[in-house]
Amino acid sequence: MSKRVERFISTFLSAVLLIMILAGNTIPVKAQGIQVINPKPEVYVLTPGETTTLKVPVRAVGSSIHSPVIIADTSGTPYTATQPKLVTPGLGLNTDIIYEYQSVDQYIEFDVTVSETAKIGIYQIKLYIYSTDENGNPASTDFTVNTQILQEIGPAQLGIYNIKYSNAVIGKSTELTFTVRNDGEITARNVFVSVDYGDTGMIADYATKNIKLQDIERLKEVAVKIPIKILSSAKPGMNVIKVNLTHKTAEGESITDSYDVYITLKENNDAPNLILDGYEYEKSVKPGEKLGLIVKFKNNGKTTAYNPRISVDESSLGASKFIKDYYTDYIELWDIDAKSTYKTEIPLLVSKDITGGVKEIKLNLVYFDEQGVEYKSTLTIYPSIEAEGVTEDGNPVVLISNVKQTPESPEAGGRISVSFDVENKSSKDLNDFKLLIKNLAGSSFIPVDSDPYYYINVLKAGTKKRVTMNFTVSESAVEGLNILTLGYSYTDGGSDIDIPILNVRNELGSASKPKLIISNYGSDAEELRAGSIFNFTFEVRNTHSSVAAKNIIITVSGKSSGSQGEIFSPTQGSNSFFVSKIGPGETYTNTLELKIKSDAATAAYPITVTIEYEYDGIKPNPTTGEIGEKVTHELNLQVVENARPVVDNVQVYSWDGNVMVGNPATLGFEFYNMGKSMLNNVIATVEGDFVGSAGSMYFLGNVNAGDRQYGEFDVIPNVEGMAKGILKITYEDSNGDEQVYIKEFETFVMGAQVWDPGIEDGGVDVFNPVLPEPKKPILPTWAFVVLQVALFIVFVPVSRKVIISIYKNRLRKKEEEMF
Repeated sequence: MSKRVERFISTFLSAVLLIMILAGNTIPVKAQGIQVINPKPEVYVLTPGETTTLKVPVRAVGSSIHSPVIIADTSGTPYTATQPKLVTPGLGLNTDIIYEYQSVDQYIEFDVTVSETAKIGIYQIKLYIYSTDENGNPASTDFTVNTQILQEIGPAQLGIYNIKYSNAVIGKSTELTFTVRNDGEITARNVFVSVDYGDTGMIADYATKNIKLQDIERLKEVAVKIPIKILSSAKPGMNVIKVNLTHKTAEGESITDSYDVYITLKENNDAPNLILDGYEYEKSVKPGEKLGLIVKFKNNGKTTAYNPRISVDESSLGASKFIKDYYTDYIELWDIDAKSTYKTEIPLLVSKDITGGVKEIKLNLVYFDEQGVEYKSTLTIYPSIEAEGVTEDGNPVVLISNVKQTPESPEAGGRISVSFDVENKSSKDLNDFKLLIKNLAGSSFIPVDSDPYYYINVLKAGTKKRVTMNFTVSESAVEGLNILTLGYSYTDGGSDIDIPILNVRNELGSASKPKLIISNYGSDAEELRAGSIFNFTFEVRNTHSSVAAKNIIITVSGKSSGSQGEIFSPTQGSNSFFVSKIGPGETYTNTLELKIKSDAATAAYPITVTIEYEYDGIKPNPTTGEIGEKVTHELNLQVVENARPVVDNVQVYSWDGNVMVGNPATLGFEFYNMGKSMLNNVIATVEGDFVGSAGSMYFLGNVNAGDRQYGEFDVIPNVEGMAKGILKITYEDSNGDEQVYIKEFETFVMGAQVWDPGIEDGGVDVFNPVLPEPKKPILPTWAFVVLQVALFIVFVPVSRKVIISIYKNRLRKKEEEMF
């Protein structure tokens, strides 16, 4: 048989076999349920932020699956998937059937989008296939597609660059510009910008709080302009505002990045500037009279101050201070030209309840420039008020005078009439005034009348009232001197007064009780400062004329009420001691060394002296059965705290980085008040190798206890090299005494920079560098395209010819094997 005939027979049989296979595949094999496999399983590697088309091989097992419905389940993965579809390439087969034959290549195709924030790991996608079985009942199967993420991409990272602002002058407006750039690898979505101005004196000059920007892709920049209004109350110098950039991720998570922006505010040199140029008032003014205050202002600025008005601060007004003698909120003034002065009267009345001494009046001044910018300042004056008839605490003085007792030598158990004048020395009427006896239970004098007090009603200012009160002398009254303690009260006040009753006679028994009092006390130090040691001396006097006190125990305690604890404590030994006897009319003197608590604040603190004693003829207490008397005396000592100013972090610096001799630099420091009271009128000056450039001092004001204030002012170094300076802090302590605190510092100062005029223009401009010129291409673009097209035209037919030749050789070998 010739080879031509053999080739023909082989071709014919192959065609018949192929037709039989295709005919057989169109008839599904009946089986129970449906099953599929992945004949070529693999792990698909996906990338965050990208969409990948997956082609998963699939083959039916047992029988073909008709009209399958395929669903991809991506739950628990950072993926989203499209609806899968069945793909059967080539051969023109039905694409709605999953075949069971190995000779047919099929796959399930769908797109998978990976979240930008996906983490490294292995994730499984479930493919569910739904169809019907041989009986037409619903059936389903599934298989798993394994995927893996091998790398993560960085999140969006917003930053601000190219920060600029126009001339920032106090009282004007400025514009802050910057660019927002995304330095991350993910797009920042829904970006907003907001600014926190704090207490810088700057406010937003726009309506919306949050400014919306567009979505910012990787390495993209967006320009931002923010108008800012600078209030006239802003302070010159460097201020910090906070710029907040907020964006959302693809999952909706909100992220905020904050950046500090430094803006240096400048004084408005052309603005008006009203200052206090003097004041005068009635020097002999008394409570209840007109103050007669005339204030003189001067415009130290370069332009006119328009619509100025002045008002008295509420802190200076009140029932015990000053009272307005006008009915408007403020007093309007005429416009004040530059370098001009202006006088005006501020009608004020001195309150009747005011205390004497130097008083503070705060004046609030408001004015405008020609553009309508508002300026505010506070001026303080200190008039001295002569207040008569009041104590240092501001309480009216009530005097008891012209005391007379009848009889002159009252007897125990008898009657006594006490007459005296009550005088109101103040300029204030005392309403609801009444007198009453104090300590009735232990008093030597018992009221005859049942009324608990003697009522006067109104004790007018500067008047006297004669009062007569009748008493029965107690049988236990001691002979000789006794004290009648009266209390007086009126609306919003009151106090006690001791009236001596002389020559009391007591012949009712020898067991009359002696009375021990603290007749005198004091210290050996002129000033009791916290933490110091001093000798406390006191005298215990037996006022009885005939009975001695015996077995006396005296206890001294310096414990203060509240949480202060022991303000005064003994330095050695005990705070209790024994005295065998103090005879009638005798005095016992003792000295005790005490230490003051180191953290005590300035105030009057009590020392309690408790005296326990016995005497001849004493009887046991019917209630407790104890024998003895006990009296307690509370004494007060004025303590002055230790002012504890501290200066730290003293630095001399310049904003350009170099401190040079003869050039202004900034001296910054932190001032701490670690004491218990306010430090007033704190002033900083510099000495040594530095001088102030703007003035001789820097005023910090009043610093509360436990507070910190940061100060900085310009100085000029006078020497080159290591310069040494002295920061001198002057303040007034809680007593009003001026104190000085010294802090030494040193810093390196560079010499004045000398520029060499001979420098040639051969250097490199670091701000405008010359970029390297890129290399030129080997071929022009059009020639490169033509070459690629020519290679493609030659490659396609050659490749086709090679493939056909290989295929024919394979068929030839198969025919030879078959025949």
